[in-house]
Amino acid sequence: MKKIALLLLLVSYTFSFAQEKYKYIIVPKKFEFFKEENKYNTSYITKSFFEKEGFQVFYDTDYFPDELAKNRCLGLFVDAVKNNTMFSVKINIEIKDCYNKVIYTSDQGSTREKDYDKAYPIAFRSALNSLKGVINFKNNLVESSIITDKIVEEKPLLKSNSIINTSELRAEVTETGYNLVDYSGFKVFYLYATSLDTVFLASKDIYKGVLFKKNNGWFFEYDFDGKVYSEKVEVKF
Repeated sequence: MKKIALLLLLVSYTFSFAQEKYKYIIVPKKFEFFKEENKYNTSYITKSFFEKEGFQVFYDTDYFPDELAKNRCLGLFVDAVKNNTMFSVKINIEIKDCYNKVIYTSDQGSTREKDYDKAYPIAFRSALNSLKGVINFKNNLVESSIITDKIVEEKPLLKSNSIINTSELRAEVTETGYNLVDYSGFKVFYLYATSLDTVFLASKDIYKGVLFKKNNGWFFEYDFDGKVYSEKVEVKF
């Protein structure tokens, strides 16, 4: 199969490059290594931190909004890892996606305080503070943090078994590119502009890839489970 090189601006994200994808944070009401809910006030401390960072935060025991209940992938999930020693309390905060994949780990928060009532809040706050500012929020947008230039070689493509009904998609301008919405107003794709007018970073559901123009048509290409898929998208800009 013929290979072509596409010059793209690919974005490395601290969490993800999905606009309005991660709108929520879910915090355990009881961390796994504790026997009680909100032991040492750690769940409350964690929830309060992410609320100050701009997220809508829920405990895992709360009732979720309808869109989150129907699609857990709109949320990020918080976990804590304990690495205590005989003389210190050590905590790392992990951020996971809906597939339980760890996508970010905080710096280790630690203290030699012997009183656990004081030690765990200190360690949790220290770990959480290392996440401060990592997520840049603006109108429910998780923004990119690092931009690098790469040459991407097209891989042999496997056609997807799924069919997207995109005949009625329309483009709505956003601060970072476009949203492609269907007749009901549902956002099917989130597009992010690059230096090329015919190439966009794209996100659809849990899939992330590139939307680009080829032979007067638009194609969404993405990697899933180690394979590259291509889907034609009917849309006019």
